[in-house]
Amino acid sequence: MTTTEETIATKGLVMRAAQARWYDALAAVLTLGRDRALRDRLAGLAQLAPGESVLDVGCGTGSLALAAKRRVGDTGTVDGVDASPDMIALATRKATRAGAAVTFRVGTAERLPYPDASFDAVMATLMLHHLPAPLRRDFAREALRVLRPGGRILAVDFSAASAQSAGLLARLHRRGGVSRDAMVVLLRDAGFHPEATGAVGIADLQYVVAESPAAGDPVPSPDEPPALQSLPPMARPEWIVFAVLAVAVAVHLAIVGQLAARVAWSAAGLLAAVALLAFVVVHIFGGGRARH
Repeated sequence: MTTTEETIATKGLVMRAAQARWYDALAAVLTLGRDRALRDRLAGLAQLAPGESVLDVGCGTGSLALAAKRRVGDTGTVDGVDASPDMIALATRKATRAGAAVTFRVGTAERLPYPDASFDAVMATLMLHHLPAPLRRDFAREALRVLRPGGRILAVDFSAASAQSAGLLARLHRRGGVSRDAMVVLLRDAGFHPEATGAVGIADLQYVVAESPAAGDPVPSPDEPPALQSLPPMARPEWIVFAVLAVAVAVHLAIVGQLAARVAWSAAGLLAAVALLAFVVVHIFGGGRARH
């Protein structure tokens, strides 16, 4: 596993040390503990198979790359690239602890540091909204270049719909969004053949799977939409409700025990706990519905 510590100039968003340090913990909290299940679902959407070579662009802390490595096995290879040296350093340490042979390096999405036709699959998850539109087009062309004929790309991002209807994960993570229609157009304009699109099944996430054309493949009609194949919503952890209720009761009892003579404080604590429960139910559970 190797890294490049130099900082590479890019107009895309680059996360720094403080963000890298808390990224995994924040992902676990915002997905209500479903972060590993989400990564497994994304690896499944990429249709990864044993022995394949995979590139994770905008790999962040490397969690999805490690999930990809479990899919391709010892005979497959996985590379991760990110413009943030801090993210790459964290990803490398994580792979070392896991004993996983995954190679991480610093690089930009718009200038991928790999030869032509190097990979069977490219993954671009939750990174397109970090790129200005011109860099998205550059990345799509670069992804096609590094893919072998007949290879595929998985693009995943938040919908560009109004944040008022999105879940907490999208509201706190997003810096804009890229709709699945926009992803289809982006990949088609770069020369890909979009095959399937739909909802990932958590928060506001949408995906597109597209194929790199092989010699002799018929040219699909630009008016032919990809198949709509939305995934079922991921199971919502029921324990969160009981956890919030337990906290509410504990807060209330603590206030009663310490300030028994001041009933107003007790009532305020109970109201605050009820407000917290309402926030969880409305904003987190309400945002978990898949969009079709």
